[in-house]
Amino acid sequence: MSNDVAATGKLVLCPTPLGNLEDITLRVLRALRESNVIFAEDTRVSKKLLHHFDIHTPLQSFPEGAHAARLRTLRTYLRDGKTVAMVSDAGMPGISDPGAELVREAHACGAAVEALPGPSVVPGALVLSGFDVSAFRFDGFPPRKPGERRTYLGGLAHETAPVVWFEAPSRVRVLLADVAAALPERRLFVLREYTKHFEQQLWGTAQSVLDELDAPRGEFTIVLEGTNAKQRADQITPDARALTAALQYLRATGMSAKDATEALRLATGLPRNELYRLAIQPARKAT
Repeated sequence: MSNDVAATGKLVLCPTPLGNLEDITLRVLRALRESNVIFAEDTRVSKKLLHHFDIHTPLQSFPEGAHAARLRTLRTYLRDGKTVAMVSDAGMPGISDPGAELVREAHACGAAVEALPGPSVVPGALVLSGFDVSAFRFDGFPPRKPGERRTYLGGLAHETAPVVWFEAPSRVRVLLADVAAALPERRLFVLREYTKHFEQQLWGTAQSVLDELDAPRGEFTIVLEGTNAKQRADQITPDARALTAALQYLRATGMSAKDATEALRLATGLPRNELYRLAIQPARKAT
């Protein structure tokens, strides 16, 4: 704590919807209305949210890497007994977004800090992956430089816990290509535009997902399965002959190749394109 009198104000971290405005909580709406000021990652984005919910609390910009002057402004508000809300463009402030600096400053001047529960893509992606997520690792955005990224991925060869990443659409294909080269057998789950109308979910190896991925747009969250989980999956995953037999049986009942593929994908978690190739193979005659 600084040598000044402890602040009597409060900092409230307010998670905002990832894409569906109905995901905002009543507590967050109340906090935004009752705060004296809102610090926002991007005021242009936050103005739309506040306008939608008819909230008129003053906004101030607090972008990532904000200068010391902004932190001094926060300190002044808190020492004057004000309540300051913090919002990022989407999700929880401080998770790969601005926010941590504000928390440190609030603690330093003795102010109360509150983090409200709300939307976060990380637990959503982990649950949707279907992987064993009793323990996991969140690494934010992978390294951008090719050499650093390849070294980083090589270090995950023996990681037993799932690893969660965020990635921009302009870099996701490069990341998947590097994962395919460094960890070709590891399964992963790709979640695009979570909670939005065009949400997309893809499972498989990095190469199979890369083959399925169209022109990437929107925000991506990727879960890389842990190495031990992959070894366990190998022990129970049916071989190609068994899969082919199952697909041919489903086709014989009148299912289309597409429907049979989807049925087996849901049952096994295997990549859709690999199953579809088996589904369209001609049936083998008994010899």
